[in-house]
Amino acid sequence: MRRSLMILALLVFLIPFPARAQAPLRLEVVQVQVWPEFDRPAVLIITRLVLPPETTLPLTFDLRIPARAEVNAVAVQTPDVGLTNAYYEQKAGEEWTTLSIRATSLEVWVEYYTALVREETTRRVEYRWPGDLAVEAFSVAFQAPVGSDNISINPPPVRSEFDSYNLQSFITETISLEAGETFIFTARYEKADDVLSASTIPVEPARPLEQTGGQMSWGDILPWVLGGLGMGLIVLGMFVLFGFLKGEKSASASPARRRRSRTVRLPRPAAGEETAVYCHACGNRAQPGDQFCRTCGSRLRREE
Repeated sequence: MRRSLMILALLVFLIPFPARAQAPLRLEVVQVQVWPEFDRPAVLIITRLVLPPETTLPLTFDLRIPARAEVNAVAVQTPDVGLTNAYYEQKAGEEWTTLSIRATSLEVWVEYYTALVREETTRRVEYRWPGDLAVEAFSVAFQAPVGSDNISINPPPVRSEFDSYNLQSFITETISLEAGETFIFTARYEKADDVLSASTIPVEPARPLEQTGGQMSWGDILPWVLGGLGMGLIVLGMFVLFGFLKGEKSASASPARRRRSRTVRLPRPAAGEETAVYCHACGNRAQPGDQFCRTCGSRLRREE
């Protein structure tokens, strides 16, 4: 009986189970960004969670978000790849929705939208951290929407800065939170229009094409291409002209060579007649006293 219990205990110990958050899990960093009226008439919540460096990966942990929230993205970030989609399961409840996130890296990003409370020109925003996990460094950054005024934030921010979109962000003090300790952030502001912040952000290339280092634009290459093409056409034209002139010279010289090389048999004069002189090149009769042929210009040969 004792041996059977020992074998059973050994089997239970050896059976692998999926890795989940080791209790108690204490997050290194949680940075929450609250962006009202950024690209929707709602509030975009962006949460960056950093796990402790000694965490064994992969790891599955739970994070609660408001029940009526609309999940936009759940991702993990690595230095070599960047942000990639993470696997997660969603379980809805009355007040909260639980996300079971499978972390394959130490940095996890969660984005979701919540409702924006509007009362004529007054807007109100509320964010709550449910306190499921302990956090070593927790902070909230509130992005002021375009056209907002009379901004009131609680807890009060300790500093403000302009983010990558050139929008002003108000950042709360960095604090530590224990497991079960909640955090509530509220903001109130006035806004007379419905213009979204994203619609005012100009879209520009990171670097003008003319200043792209290590590359040449078509404006730089085209003059060289046209110049090389022009030189090629000039050389080709010279070859064609040279061949044409050479052919003309050969054609004009050939009849003369044939005339000069032709053998002409001269008729013998009858007895008592004056000896006539004929050109030995073309065969035409010369006039008395001629030294050269009047037809082809060859020097006449006279028999003594």
